Amino acid sequence: MTPSDWNAVALLGAVLLAAFIWLQRRKRQKPPRAARRIAVDGTNVLFWRDNTARLDTLARVLRHLQKRGFVPVVFLDASSRHHVGDTSLNEAKFAAELGLPEEHLKVCPARTEADGYILAFAQEHKLAVVSNDRFRDRPQGARNVRLVKGRFDGTRLILKGL
Repeated sequence: MTPSDWNAVALLGAVLLAAFIWLQRRKRQKPPRAARRIAVDGTNVLFWRDNTARLDTLARVLRHLQKRGFVPVVFLDASSRHHVGDTSLNEAKFAAELGLPEEHLKVCPARTEADGYILAFAQEHKLAVVSNDRFRDRPQGARNVRLVKGRFDGTRLILKGL
């Protein structure tokens, strides 16, 4: 091999080493995974612990979802304020109590069920829905919607299908 051949091999080696180092650094500096939205049947989740409507039950589920990288979008029936015993709750107050931005919480109009809103939103945005409801009364709306079911075992939250 001539000296120019050795120079070419050395240059190629340096380029390959630089590319390897760049790829290793890039792997370590990956940006955090983009948060994914998930629809939450808030009225259903309120009842997950002891079959009693509790705002702290919903708040705990939302915190768990957020820790797992999800951005929950919560839908509540208008009757939810009665279930938790505070008729003064509106969207802004519910959002504040749950630690959510107001645009991530929807209280559906009185005399309507949130189910239709939840399913339409989930289908439109291709989101999973956190709920134990099987939506049997809305088979068309529930088509192609992935359900995440949950419950509390004592104080431990169990989510299936997440």
